[in-house]
Amino acid sequence: MPIHLPRPLILRRYNRADGFTTIELRRYFPFVVFIILLLLYLLSTTEEAAMGITTVGAVLFIGFLWARSMAHGVSAKRQLLSVAMQVGDELEERIFLENTSTLPILWAEFVDHANLPGYNVASVRATEMLGSRRWTARTICSNRGVYQLGPWELRLGDPFGLFLVRHIYTEIQEILVYPPLAQLPRHLLPTSGAIGEHRPLHQALNANTVNAISPRPYQPGDPLRHLHWPTTARRDEPYIKNFEPEATSTVWLILDLDADVHLGSGIDSSVETMVILAASLAHELLHRRLAVGLLASNEQLTVVSPIRGQMNIWTILRALAPLQPSHSCPLSLTIKNAQSILSPRHLAFILTPSLDTSWANALNLLPKPGGIKIETILIDPSSFGGKGQAKDCALRLAEMGIRARVIQHGEVKPIDAAYGELKRWEFMVLGTGRVVPLSKPRAVLRSQGWVP
Repeated sequence: MPIHLPRPLILRRYNRADGFTTIELRRYFPFVVFIILLLLYLLSTTEEAAMGITTVGAVLFIGFLWARSMAHGVSAKRQLLSVAMQVGDELEERIFLENTSTLPILWAEFVDHANLPGYNVASVRATEMLGSRRWTARTICSNRGVYQLGPWELRLGDPFGLFLVRHIYTEIQEILVYPPLAQLPRHLLPTSGAIGEHRPLHQALNANTVNAISPRPYQPGDPLRHLHWPTTARRDEPYIKNFEPEATSTVWLILDLDADVHLGSGIDSSVETMVILAASLAHELLHRRLAVGLLASNEQLTVVSPIRGQMNIWTILRALAPLQPSHSCPLSLTIKNAQSILSPRHLAFILTPSLDTSWANALNLLPKPGGIKIETILIDPSSFGGKGQAKDCALRLAEMGIRARVIQHGEVKPIDAAYGELKRWEFMVLGTGRVVPLSKPRAVLRSQGWVP
């Protein structure tokens, strides 16, 4: 039968700008003994009872004063020295512990609630009175995703273990680890014929004519000037006009996040290969001055509107970073979700390890006027330890009029520091007292026009 210990009693609470501090009672037994001795003294007034009251009372009083000193005179701080840009980068953080009280810190326990894999600043430190400590924590970001540093807390106590002081720091800092980019094999890149009559211009190619084809439901990010008011009024929800494009200058990347078709684990999994492919394709197509959008579906629908310019790569990478497979979203459902988003004469890249071509039936639901060009990148499951040959599936898709390319495990190799050299914050104090940064984590990216 489990033993349930009494919860600590909060004696004091102090609010701070970055959180709050509490003084809690950890041990009830000394107070019970003190009350018993006090009752005995009132009944018998013996010398032993008086000595016991004095001893226990002194311990309680000294312990509380010590805890109060730890609550008001001790503080901690965390400073992020580097920002992780992609898988493989180093995250570095400096931790400060400062004691401004006239009592030493016998033990200070750091409790970290960060969810970054393999990273935790939890430790126990000590310092003398009016002293300070600082140290550095590092980790290599091995997994893409959106993580958070914090909340965290600093726990201290008195020499007798009677009171617990908790400094709670509620600030949360988001850490975004982007998927790496890779040098794509030439056979994966679309040819000029596949992406329309696209050519370099002094200004961006206008993808749409003034001819509206049909209305579609409004999606976040659509310009309000394209609202189709008659349909909006009739259906009591916003609808946008679809314009006939001049050429295929808009590309959609559609990802298959069906967990039943993915193989492997970690960096060697098919889903990681697919995400790296999507990021690298987006980077290459944006470099060609095409508008690139992203569509994926797991527990929720992820849509990045197609926009030209290298700035859009950060929006796509942020959407790709947290994506994980789900058992509830087959590829056919993702394609059905695309019917209200894709426009005629768009080019859609479907990335999937599935050898079941039944999802191609859902393509009949896509807009017909002008036709949507469909190309598929098949991630060969046999190279990840699965069954079946992707080449046979590519032939079946070719018979349906869908061009398919095959990629093998290990054929997509990430590039180190693809987003620029990782730098750390460095500062200089001017004679006026102003602090200016000498080096920023993304200085290289900014000089290359890749400001996120």
